[in-house]
Amino acid sequence: MLRSTRSPGQLFGAKVSSFIWLGLLCTPLQAEQVPEAPPSEIVNYEIESDGADRILLAGKLRTLTQQVAASSCAVTSGVDVEEAHDVLAQATADFDRYIAALRDGDDALHILGPEKNARIVRDLDHVLAEWSAIHGAVDKVIADDDDVESAHIIDDHNLKLLELTTILSSDIVGRYAHPYEMTSADAMMIEIAGRQLMLTQKMAKDSCEVWTGYHAEAAKEDLAATMQIFETSLNALRFGMPEAGLQAAPNDIIRQDLDILLARWDIIKVNQQTLVDGGELTEDQKYEIFHDLQVELADLEHLLEDYRDHSERAH
Repeated sequence: MLRSTRSPGQLFGAKVSSFIWLGLLCTPLQAEQVPEAPPSEIVNYEIESDGADRILLAGKLRTLTQQVAASSCAVTSGVDVEEAHDVLAQATADFDRYIAALRDGDDALHILGPEKNARIVRDLDHVLAEWSAIHGAVDKVIADDDDVESAHIIDDHNLKLLELTTILSSDIVGRYAHPYEMTSADAMMIEIAGRQLMLTQKMAKDSCEVWTGYHAEAAKEDLAATMQIFETSLNALRFGMPEAGLQAAPNDIIRQDLDILLARWDIIKVNQQTLVDGGELTEDQKYEIFHDLQVELADLEHLLEDYRDHSERAH
């Protein structure tokens, strides 16, 4: 399976430096033995923060809701079964681990302790309840590639799960994002790039719904709309969108990332447009959609890393 090799701690950084002004009062017991101190001085403290890592994991949960639905549909429809099965098993394990980490902490993921904010804990409870409602169906698909009924249960819950993880992500960003860590322009680019990850898997899921005939008409509409958002966002990241306050790709590395993503997208969208237009795909074309969207996801993860590296430059 194609996955980013960096850990969340490496991607978003483990520490934030803060300069804290302390007024230090000096009252020497013996004036001749204690030199006079300045009235104040700067003390540099290294404060370990896991806020950026919490934001990262919350965004990943949003993507995983769609990846689980897409891969379970691919498995049970006989498309790229071996890869789809591996993707489903890994996505399920990741979802289990990330939701537990955000609630209880996970040192290996650099989540330094349990969540204490009541609103976010409530969000986590809602996500966990919805995830628990379909976990049995996910396990059944992992155990039986032909369990279409369980795949339909997963499909029926995926948009609610996406909604709940989006709320969770928004609340975690609101609590843990710090304006001194990045500019607002950088934050906007990172948010758009992060959303693109989820959209790759939503398109994979919508495409599979169309070719299996499950909620096909609604899926065609969703697929067409998602394709438009995905392409517009990629072009905006690459070339800029001044009316939305979005600048063009800020350096050669990010420009190259986006050129690769756009080139692959030109191939992916041809097959997807055939589905939107009511055409039929060969088994090879179905395979291409699922596989190429997994590759696009992996490359978007690298793009997100490169945006993060750019945001950490000295302003």
